[in-house]
Amino acid sequence: MVSNSAARAAGNTPQRSVAELQQRIYQCLDLGQLLSVLAAELGAVLPVTDRVSIALLEPDGEWLRVYRLLPLPPEDQRGTLPRVRVEGTPVGQVVRDGVGRVVADTRTDPNITFGQASHDGIRSTVSVPIRVDGRVVGAMNAGSRTPAACDAAMLRQLAEVASVVGPAVLAADQTARRAPAALVADRDSDRPAGLVGDSSSFRSLLAAARRAARSNADVLITGETGVGKTALARAMHGWSPRSGAPFVTVHLADLTPTLIESELFGHERGAFTGASSGRIGRFESAQGGTIFLDEVSETPLPIQSKLLRVIQDRSFERVGSGRTMQADVRIIAATSRDLRAAIRRGEFREDLFYRLNVVPLSVPPLRDRPEDLELLVDSILAGIRGVDGSPRRLAPQAWQRLRAHGWPGNIRELESVLRRSAILEEGPELMLEGFPDPAQGHSDPATSGAAVTESDGWPCLEEHERRYILRVLELRGGVIEGTDGAAQLLGLHPSTLRSLMKRLGISAQTARQKGRQ
Repeated sequence: MVSNSAARAAGNTPQRSVAELQQRIYQCLDLGQLLSVLAAELGAVLPVTDRVSIALLEPDGEWLRVYRLLPLPPEDQRGTLPRVRVEGTPVGQVVRDGVGRVVADTRTDPNITFGQASHDGIRSTVSVPIRVDGRVVGAMNAGSRTPAACDAAMLRQLAEVASVVGPAVLAADQTARRAPAALVADRDSDRPAGLVGDSSSFRSLLAAARRAARSNADVLITGETGVGKTALARAMHGWSPRSGAPFVTVHLADLTPTLIESELFGHERGAFTGASSGRIGRFESAQGGTIFLDEVSETPLPIQSKLLRVIQDRSFERVGSGRTMQADVRIIAATSRDLRAAIRRGEFREDLFYRLNVVPLSVPPLRDRPEDLELLVDSILAGIRGVDGSPRRLAPQAWQRLRAHGWPGNIRELESVLRRSAILEEGPELMLEGFPDPAQGHSDPATSGAAVTESDGWPCLEEHERRYILRVLELRGGVIEGTDGAAQLLGLHPSTLRSLMKRLGISAQTARQKGRQ
């Protein structure tokens, strides 16, 4: 058997090691755990490891934010990401051109400044672009303190590792920014974070979920967007006998139809154009644990038949392979759509629905459990700080507005409202300025269906939305993503914010210029 070091010396990355690394990655629950795993595992699959980093492209296209993978920084510094410019930097050139690059000696390369060359004593580097859905989203860089240690033969090695590590870091980075930050554990010490409420309907749901978690039956969680379906699925995994094994999430709505089969079941090398290496799928990564199929209604019909087989027989094949593999997994699916209506339209298989719907759980919308509103507000505000870092609480006058609102966006909307107010309002008490006030006769469009117009003495809903998004972008200098980005402060996924900006005619560049004034 060829050792890892011998394989690297021969110019071949050991495929088994890359596959094992990928399986470890899929078992990570958050960004911090992922970075720790990479720090421990990357040395076995990379040709040089004196410094390894990933640079992700910022939305403005001018900057890259950097994650240091090796050596891993102290835990209290991992959230502080340095930034480098795309223009005028070697890694920026890789991202801009989409082509790998080798620097034999940083001190003699005319494209590298003295400051860049002296960084950590690195003398030679190899960098490759990171692609997701055919788009360059960043670059992976490995360096050595020895001149000429890096060569062109290493480009393929690093590219194979980057194809696994890059998308994983990007996904974990995006998940960390879009995850609701304020849904903390409530008074029950054994209740997981994200599940807050004392209403009878919510407690009945949790009781049923606990009972179902002890079995191995498949579960279908239904409910509107923003009610907490993912939190419930993760809680059920934690309550189950499989809690010590991986909890693997697949956001089916985020995947293009051509990638779903490979993502779920994996593929062999050469299975399709661009498959330069084999890859394990999510079912394989979840062995012994739980796989959570979020928005299962978005599964294309051809994949639904293969998913049905996994549910019935607990077996599958990688794309391009004839070898049958067993899937020792517990399946939890979730959807915000009416699957019965989708069946009538021919968009969802009826047999798949009944296979998934062994244990149905329906998460009630926020408007149906108003008695939980106070607990939720307290929990959300506990995790929110204003622009100046000060804590926030809700003013007594604002409670009437909250209780009268219909909350079509549920808990996610509630958090966004409170977060926006914490940004835009000064002082420790939030008045929710700009939020519809029933005492002044401003009806709630979510409940009444009536549009609010400028002629009522109040900006229309779209204009009000445009103003506060623009204000937040100005406060954040036009930055959309990242720990200091507008998306995190608004409680929105970056892609959702960009879609809103496009619809409302908001330019990040304009916001950046206004923010400097």
